[in-house]
Amino acid sequence: MRHIEHLVEPDRILLSWQALASKNRSRFVVGELVRKGEKVTLRYFSDSKDFQQAVADGFTGYPAFQVQEGVSQYDNQVLDAFIRRLPPRTRSDFSRYLELRGLNPEAQISDFALLGYSGARLPDDGFELIHPFDNADGAFEFIVEVAGFRHESEVAVDDIPLEANVSFIPEPSNTFDDRAIRIELNGQKLGYVDRGRLDLFHRHLQAGHRLTGEVTRKNGTPARPLLYIYTRVVPVTH
Repeated sequence: MRHIEHLVEPDRILLSWQALASKNRSRFVVGELVRKGEKVTLRYFSDSKDFQQAVADGFTGYPAFQVQEGVSQYDNQVLDAFIRRLPPRTRSDFSRYLELRGLNPEAQISDFALLGYSGARLPDDGFELIHPFDNADGAFEFIVEVAGFRHESEVAVDDIPLEANVSFIPEPSNTFDDRAIRIELNGQKLGYVDRGRLDLFHRHLQAGHRLTGEVTRKNGTPARPLLYIYTRVVPVTH
């Protein structure tokens, strides 16, 4: 499995949420963690469409920082609360945890950056953390799960070779989301870029930067296969 070559320490990380019990399985960006020095603050995007749609689907806030009327920002032990989503670095299989997320176990990475690179997903609460790379200077890489692979893929998981190159195709005619970006293998659909990373992809596509992807990992179960793409962004200089 390829390692991420250029680590980018984020200034902020997006917080996304998915209603696991709802028929609407969309992922909504509901807030951000912002780091200034040693201080990390959680801010909810209370006025955003994503936040309001999430609330309509049952979102009540992160468990340690419940949504309250008139309160959109929390700054007490925020990093500590989210670090609990990661396995302890002292665990015997921590190196394997990093490897599966494309991270070199020998690389130096902060807890804050690890939240963004790993996603810090748990199986039962619908939260994911997303590195937006809005402070990246130069080329960078990350690993992204193909959204909707189980239902949307035109290729069986067993027929997808590791290291196969994929393409990212904007789909403005998509009736569900005109900002959708399709992920293809040899012209066949595998699924989509998740909604939480659409701004990241569109920002670089519109700037004419080079986005490449290759299949880096397949796992899950026969009933729910998962596919992951090693994605590289190379800014074009003029």
